[in-house]
Amino acid sequence: MRKDPMLDTTDELTDMASWLLILEKVVEQSANMVVIADASRRIHWVNQTYTKVTGWELEEVQGKLAGEQLHGPLTDKRIRQQLRDRLSQGQSVAGVEIVNYRKNGEPYLALLNIETIRDNHGRVLGYFSIQSDISEKRALEKANVELQHHLQVAQRLARLGRVEVDAGTGMMRWSCEVYDILDLPIEESPKTCDDFLAFIDSESRQDFHNQLKRVMQSGEEFDHELSISTKNGRRRWVRCRGVPEKHESGIRPPGTWTIQDVTVYRELIEQKRLTNEKLRAMVQERTLHLEEANSSLEAFSQALSHDLKKPVRHMTSYAEIVQESLAAGDIDTAKAYCRKLVTAGTQMRALMDGLLAFSRLGRRSLKPSWVAMAELLCDCVGEAAASFPDLRFRVVGTETLPRVWADPVLIREVWANLVDNAFKYSAGRDLILLELACATTDGGWTLSLRDNGCGFSPAMQSHIFQMFGRANPDQAVAGDGIGLAMCQRIILAHGGSIWAESAPGEGSTFSVFLPVATPTSNFEPH
Repeated sequence: MRKDPMLDTTDELTDMASWLLILEKVVEQSANMVVIADASRRIHWVNQTYTKVTGWELEEVQGKLAGEQLHGPLTDKRIRQQLRDRLSQGQSVAGVEIVNYRKNGEPYLALLNIETIRDNHGRVLGYFSIQSDISEKRALEKANVELQHHLQVAQRLARLGRVEVDAGTGMMRWSCEVYDILDLPIEESPKTCDDFLAFIDSESRQDFHNQLKRVMQSGEEFDHELSISTKNGRRRWVRCRGVPEKHESGIRPPGTWTIQDVTVYRELIEQKRLTNEKLRAMVQERTLHLEEANSSLEAFSQALSHDLKKPVRHMTSYAEIVQESLAAGDIDTAKAYCRKLVTAGTQMRALMDGLLAFSRLGRRSLKPSWVAMAELLCDCVGEAAASFPDLRFRVVGTETLPRVWADPVLIREVWANLVDNAFKYSAGRDLILLELACATTDGGWTLSLRDNGCGFSPAMQSHIFQMFGRANPDQAVAGDGIGLAMCQRIILAHGGSIWAESAPGEGSTFSVFLPVATPTSNFEPH
């Protein structure tokens, strides 16, 4: 048997210098740093890799302790002491990481493995150290850990999970985010495809299979949103993505899937759709209102042209007659037509006041509150009676009237007009009879006022609510044709409706529907 030259001091290699020459040839080209030190731990030899890594030449470190050249501020003193203790006790060192310094002062992380060199009697002759610069390796490992951490954070924030499929067994491994999306506790055991499909709603499950079949035929990316029900019964939307794998045997299902919770996105899309529908409905409603307003404005302009010109023509004619009468010295005729001129001017002013009141309605916002209709109607009847002191009247049914939710000022304007019309058009009766009634439904109240006046033709029912529209052309009944148009605008602003029923000589019934509305104040009717 060949003797080990390391252990026999009587062989050819009897001294340290001889076997170092052989060892040098073996380790000179090593990718690791090799250091040989004597029993006092002073450097005896280093290879070229050591010089390349540290910058120190053999002549610069020979005879010196390694720490004199390599250790610095970041070198852990505790590790240095542990190294000294182990080496002093003749023990080897394995896998110790320590911060060393290059000649230029740049720190690096070194991995140390040190073995003792002994003679046949067990005495320590020196130390054989293999060192590796692991700075780049540890930096890459640290970067990878940070990258994995950032990836996990990003996946958690994006609600993005990952599913890995074993092509051989078909078993799956889910990331933590997948469990979280499905409201499941995290498990280490593999899952099957059916485990995931069980959470997909029935309407989406068939769609999933159809999309997967299409992808397997085309080789395109699978990208589809599915509706799922979690373990806790919550409905969510997930976006599934995967790229089929192409092999010589054909196209295989994706080996990696991403599962992203897109519920919030879908809810925002749905909210946007509902908002768009609401805005579209508002635009359509506004357009309809504008069309109605334009139509009303056109009718208003035509009526305005006719009804304003009429008193102006009368006033002009009367003024001309007055002028001619004065020129002829006919004072009595001039006085008579002056009175007519004043009357026409008064009518003109009343008409202008009515037009002004009508125009202001469009700019006044409703200020609703609970209104006692019985009390309001009594006030309106009292005011109308004061304007017609010679007329006898009787009112029945006020006790049936409720409290309604309406603008008290505007609703009073409506009933003041209706009561005033009832008096005017019933003036020919010996006794004016006003019958009040109310019908209550789930949707609101229908209040009605019936008189025993002259009535009007049913054909005029829609005409009377137009500007300057009058049911009876009889000029003996004073009026400007604005009141009912104003009433209709007020009631429509409340979301209600107004209509009339009548026949010539049989009186008229005016009905007003007001919807039930939720009051905005804390005041409750009682």
